[in-house]
Amino acid sequence: MPGGRDGGDDVEGGVPFRTRHWRAVARGWLDHATDASVLPPEHAGFRYPAGVRREPGGRVRLLPAALLVAGVGLNLGTAQNVTFLGLFVAAPLIAAALDTPRVTLVTCVASIVCSTPLLTMLSTPPGLAGAERAAQVATVLVCAALALLVNAIVVREHRRVASALGVAEIVQRAVVPDPPARVGGIRVAARYRPAQHGALVGGDLYAATDTAHGVRVIVGDVSGKGLGAAAAVAVVLGAFREWATVEPDLLSLAARVERALLRENRSGALLDRDEGFVTAVLAEIGHGQPDRLAAVCCGHPPPLLLPPDGPPRYLHIPESALPLGLGTGEARPAASLARADLPPGTLVLLYTDGVTEARNPSGEFYDPAAELRGRRFRGPDALVDAVTANVRAHTLGNLKDDTALLAVSCRPESSGPALRDVV
Repeated sequence: MPGGRDGGDDVEGGVPFRTRHWRAVARGWLDHATDASVLPPEHAGFRYPAGVRREPGGRVRLLPAALLVAGVGLNLGTAQNVTFLGLFVAAPLIAAALDTPRVTLVTCVASIVCSTPLLTMLSTPPGLAGAERAAQVATVLVCAALALLVNAIVVREHRRVASALGVAEIVQRAVVPDPPARVGGIRVAARYRPAQHGALVGGDLYAATDTAHGVRVIVGDVSGKGLGAAAAVAVVLGAFREWATVEPDLLSLAARVERALLRENRSGALLDRDEGFVTAVLAEIGHGQPDRLAAVCCGHPPPLLLPPDGPPRYLHIPESALPLGLGTGEARPAASLARADLPPGTLVLLYTDGVTEARNPSGEFYDPAAELRGRRFRGPDALVDAVTANVRAHTLGNLKDDTALLAVSCRPESSGPALRDVV
């Protein structure tokens, strides 16, 4: 537990206790994620995580069969001195790159069965020596064997990639778990969507926790990807969860989180020392005051407020603070703390810049306030699902950055009926 407001640390071997603690937390999560025993069963065989396609479309997979049919037809329909050896050679090699081992083997056998009588009896130039005919058949045999070897290499590589993608998914879920549906009587929902299926571990983060000061939430975005970003996410979320129950206000909480990030970055070089940072928004809904919101933005887009009887609007932030990691660990200025009185039933949406920087084919950015105007939602789950679908439709599925959403409802658990969804 924290030793006090002064932030004193026990030092062992020159390393502060909290540094050792958060490093162990990050390392434990990553070690758990890379343990083969926790991989889903589907990753043990030739299968892939949801959304990752190994096999190409049906039309492309028909190409080897089309080559074999063309080879037979052309050899039978043209002069005897014209052969199309290349078609029988290409079919197995293309199947090796595009399809499964079984289909590749069938293609190899079909190529040999079709080409052997054509190259030895039906479509051979007059006077061609028997050794030359045998050499043509041997060419097909050798290429078929090479196709089987290439396919085995491709399958092994894709199994390795599938396992790596499964690990990445587990790391993401372990480091950034979804919050419970209710936190301190407040309904909460979150969604994370990677920019590309099978992408490396991203740097988006979110969390919600109940404290004596109220329900506190954080949404952030680490600059960078990969295990360094995942470790930085673990540090930020770990510090947030520990200090959110201690610090009396969001400005002090943001400073605590930044100090943990700076300390870990100095000792473990999680992020680039010059350009590594974390943008974040921290928000609080006080107990007994579900219509009162406080928030501080550290280089992050402001929360979107969706009142039940008015248009969506962004929370006015008097002064946006520096992103976490670019400051000195001191408390943010008081002007960076924004407050707002909200009508009962207001939904609050926190999001990463992957949402607001999503572009359509015309280059227009997605504006959640404009896109959600005139709509009402039953609760946080309906809201985050709608925004996720809208962003995907806006970009035609071509996201350039990961997106993370966290929505909370200012309607307490025990108060009136939920709003009806209006589209």
